Amino acid sequence: MKPSDSHPTDTSVPTEPKRWPTTTIVIHWASAAMILGLAGAGLVMSDLPPDSSLRLLLSRSHTVSGMALMVLTVARLVVRARGRSPAPLPLPAVHRRGVGVVHGLLYATTFGIGLSGFVTGLRTAWPSYLRGDIATVPDLGHVASREAHEVLVFVLLGLLALHVGGVMVQQLRGGDALPRMLPARETSDREGD
Repeated sequence: MKPSDSHPTDTSVPTEPKRWPTTTIVIHWASAAMILGLAGAGLVMSDLPPDSSLRLLLSRSHTVSGMALMVLTVARLVVRARGRSPAPLPLPAVHRRGVGVVHGLLYATTFGIGLSGFVTGLRTAWPSYLRGDIATVPDLGHVASREAHEVLVFVLLGLLALHVGGVMVQQLRGGDALPRMLPARETSDREGD
């Protein structure tokens, strides 16, 4: 038997997937939707009258969804640490460091928002309001953690705009950044799940 006719043993290392795993993609887009929904609800509810039933509904939803986002963000970090990542995009070293900094700031800001919301709840009558024990929103204007919460929301929205802009620039340069995080359209696209 000639060597070319034999069946070679595959000793190669598994190749890196071309896409993020489905779990990572689902968490990514669910987190993005929750962040935008929470920011929208926060802006709307703060403009409603203090005794508005819609404000109470939005406040309750905002609080529960904020806690869910914190859990989802922790889950995302765990999934990312334990899962496989696609091959790095071909980026200059400075650009790659910038991507890392923006991602780190996205996580830090998200947790900062959650922490400032939690502290605001502990230091005010917010829990009593959410339970319906008091009929109007407590005055939170003087609470530093509430002010930090609001500032961090705008920081997060700015970071998200920077993140989306970076993905679009990379995509226009032919870097295939976007398809790696879009839901799979075909079975053959499901590599790395």
